[in-house]
Amino acid sequence: MAKQYSTVNNAPDGSDADSIERILTILDQNTSYEGSQEILGPTSASSTLKEAKEICSESPSSQPSKWAWSFISSTSSSSKRGSVVRSVGRKVSFKLSPWTSEILSLGLGIGALTGIIALLAHFNGQALPNWPYDITLNTLIALMATIVNAGIAVSLQSGLSQLKWIGFKSGRRPLADFETFDEASRGSRGAFKLLATARGGLTLVSVFGSLGAIIAIVSLALGPFAQQIIEYRMRTVAHPGLANTPRALNYSGALPGDSSSTGYVPILPMKSAVYNGLFAENNKPAATLPFACPTGNCTWPTYDTLAVCSECIEISSVMERYCGPDDTDGGHQNLGSCGWKVPQGAVLNSSADVFSMTPFFPFSQGDMPYATIMKLVFMGTESQTVASVLNPWALQCSLSFCVQTLSSSVVNGSLIEDVTDIVYNSTVVDMSSSELIFDSNSNNATTEYPVYINTPSSLPYQVSMGAKLALAGWFSTLFRAGSATRSASSFNRTISSTNPDAVAVNLTVGISSGETFFDTDIVTAFYWNYYQYPSGIPLLLSDLATSMTVAFRSFTGAKGVAGMAENVESYVHVRWAFLTLPLVVVGGAALFLGCVVWRTKVVESKVWKGSALAMLSCGLDRELRRSFMGTEDMNRVRKLARGANVRLDEDDDGIWLRE
Repeated sequence: MAKQYSTVNNAPDGSDADSIERILTILDQNTSYEGSQEILGPTSASSTLKEAKEICSESPSSQPSKWAWSFISSTSSSSKRGSVVRSVGRKVSFKLSPWTSEILSLGLGIGALTGIIALLAHFNGQALPNWPYDITLNTLIALMATIVNAGIAVSLQSGLSQLKWIGFKSGRRPLADFETFDEASRGSRGAFKLLATARGGLTLVSVFGSLGAIIAIVSLALGPFAQQIIEYRMRTVAHPGLANTPRALNYSGALPGDSSSTGYVPILPMKSAVYNGLFAENNKPAATLPFACPTGNCTWPTYDTLAVCSECIEISSVMERYCGPDDTDGGHQNLGSCGWKVPQGAVLNSSADVFSMTPFFPFSQGDMPYATIMKLVFMGTESQTVASVLNPWALQCSLSFCVQTLSSSVVNGSLIEDVTDIVYNSTVVDMSSSELIFDSNSNNATTEYPVYINTPSSLPYQVSMGAKLALAGWFSTLFRAGSATRSASSFNRTISSTNPDAVAVNLTVGISSGETFFDTDIVTAFYWNYYQYPSGIPLLLSDLATSMTVAFRSFTGAKGVAGMAENVESYVHVRWAFLTLPLVVVGGAALFLGCVVWRTKVVESKVWKGSALAMLSCGLDRELRRSFMGTEDMNRVRKLARGANVRLDEDDDGIWLRE
């Protein structure tokens, strides 16, 4: 490095020149032409000057020249003031304190990203959290993503700002790069510009600048990608034991009553269930079942319950013409006015009777299975589908006590029950004897004849004898024989006290239309169902049986069956692939900051980053300033800056950008 000095009084003579040459050699041993800089301590500086003075003392002249002593004094004063002395091959101390804010900000961003990952791992597969003030998981993720973005933004801005000082410290480059890097540190527009202009060629500064610009641009998508990590899906969640439905083990609902032919009458809830099954016509006979399903969707394991079952069989093939004593014309039978009959004993009196119902109840001598409640034989002369066509038909239906195996479920609040198995008791019992009999089920001798129905999986299901007799006595009145007639003579009949339930209406249902006389409301109900529905009569008997079964299951003594309540809930599903971009952005920001800090240390650049004061204190040399003087057009200034290749240089007068 060239040493400059001014002449003091006169120029040095030959001996002084030799001494100065030796002093310069000593000083050169303690300086570096382009190496690392370090402020020498008092000991190092004084030892260097002491050696220089000894050389002056060895001068041939008795007194060193004023010129030599002036040189030494100026050097001594400079050392005392802490002048920069360059040392070759010595380590330069480096501190991270200027990067504290960037490191802390980056740490904050990394911490926020770690928090996002921990939050996602915790709630992945979990139900949607219910937080106060309607705060959602997405809101929290968005907030933490904003913290991540803010944290890495500080390191990106400082790093890109520092690169301009590193670049000019490393070597000559266009002065316009100063503005390019400065703009890149301020936002995405400047980052795009830095990438587009590819400042610096294939130098490390250019590579680091491109890395920082790419990260700054990609970080714009960090928020949207963070929002895409969470997906809300639906699933069914089961709650064991939360649902409940009743099943009946026995039925004994009966009251003594002299008005009944059997001495017992049914309790009112059972009568209500029968009327509901016959007349509600809502196809929901089980709607009154007191089940519990708080979620509106429940399932139960299959279970058994005491029930009433209905069964219908077609017997049209055994129908025969029936002519009564009045159906004669001159001693000959008038087949046009004759009716129909079946071997069971049911009779359709004449051709004018288009529909009839005949009940049969078990005799005490045991002519039917003991579990049978009643049998009904229905007969008619009209088709369900074609009007005014003779089509005799007959149907036998029965109601019996039974045990049903049910598969129950509730879907959207509606109960659905499917019968998967039925067990009957076909035993025929003779109740005409008053002798004591041994009841194997109760291990007692009794004159009572309860109905027992045994199943392989549980104890016997029982219907008391009083309950059975009560239904038989009431049904014999309710389901008494009756018909529907369309003859003018029948329609004009007066409803008398002997037939108070008769109904005369002008009825249109299905293909049936016209003035019709019905003996009872029950006949009217079955007639209506026959023409209204394809399997109308079996359907009505099924509704009646189901309604009675629901009554069994609703009375005191019914046992609950625990089931599974199900509800559909929203849950959190984490799509981890969308976390790739935030991880890459944060990792890239950390790598970028590390590279900038490392390069700052290598080139021994000042850590000025984006400081405006540093820009003001670092000036252009005189010739470079002269080239910009008088230029007010910024485009002209930028053009001149692109053509001016400068580097950052330091001397005793300050820090300059020199060509």
